Amino acid sequence: MAVAHLDHEHVRRLRPVAVAPRVRIVHPAPPAPRPRVSRRALALAAVLAGGMLQHALVTTPLEPQPASLAVPAFSAAPDTAPATHGIASPSGRARHVAVFLPARPARPAHAAHADHDAHPPARVVAHPSAPARSGLSPRLPPVGATGDGARMAVAPNLGGDIMHAPSVSVAAIRAALAAAGSPTLGATYADHKDAAEYIWDSGRVLGVDPAVLMAIFHHESVFGTQGMARQTLSIGNIRPLAGQAQVNGYRLYGSWQEGIDDCYRLLRSYAANGATTVPLAIPVWAPPTDNNDDSAYIASVLGTMGSLYSASARAS
Repeated sequence: MAVAHLDHEHVRRLRPVAVAPRVRIVHPAPPAPRPRVSRRALALAAVLAGGMLQHALVTTPLEPQPASLAVPAFSAAPDTAPATHGIASPSGRARHVAVFLPARPARPAHAAHADHDAHPPARVVAHPSAPARSGLSPRLPPVGATGDGARMAVAPNLGGDIMHAPSVSVAAIRAALAAAGSPTLGATYADHKDAAEYIWDSGRVLGVDPAVLMAIFHHESVFGTQGMARQTLSIGNIRPLAGQAQVNGYRLYGSWQEGIDDCYRLLRSYAANGATTVPLAIPVWAPPTDNNDDSAYIASVLGTMGSLYSASARAS
């Protein structure tokens, strides 16, 4: 009889068979499909964007619009007795306004403005073909006696800053022009304004104090009643550039409105190039090499500006 022989030592030992580890391969997710835009849609979007840009360029004003008017309380009038002028303008809208105007100093020769490379900034004169700018603005008072009540001296300009809120009222401008018999009062202006309204509104829109222009106008020609300004219709007796119309070396304008516009543009150019105040601008505007007394000129302009502000305060 056969007997099975067991090896107890061999039975007790466990010898597991080596099993290779299982490797799990993870495949990345497929990328999301990109949206496809047709060429027709792209062309339509480009047309719409161009139309919106053109609309923005057309509707954006070329000139900076003035801030809302805010008329502060005026300082007390000076102790000196004013010379009261009660002459009404041709439109009948002027009020009796006392205006202090300093005496115009005598000079050895007529004031002139020339281009000098050694005294920047260079003068910039507008081309004669430049279109007339309308002074209407939603932030300007209406034309006429009703709106003139809001055309006040906004703030004093003691430093003679060119870029400054109006320091003179339209009533004081009109009274000063009328007292001198200025030919500007009989001229016509855009938007059916008179000379005083046009001067005040243009300065307000452009950011230039109308009192600066008025003071230069008074010093150069006593508001257009003396010298070459009677023929050239120039506010500041400006020298012409090459090709511009002239009379005896002075720029000739087609109207008083053109002369006012060009003087404002010239003042803005001075301020933009560093001559930001009357004391800085006058030595370039009227250099001593052209027979000008700059100290007397500066004192005259600042004195007239102060007188116009005082007159505006009394009329308010």
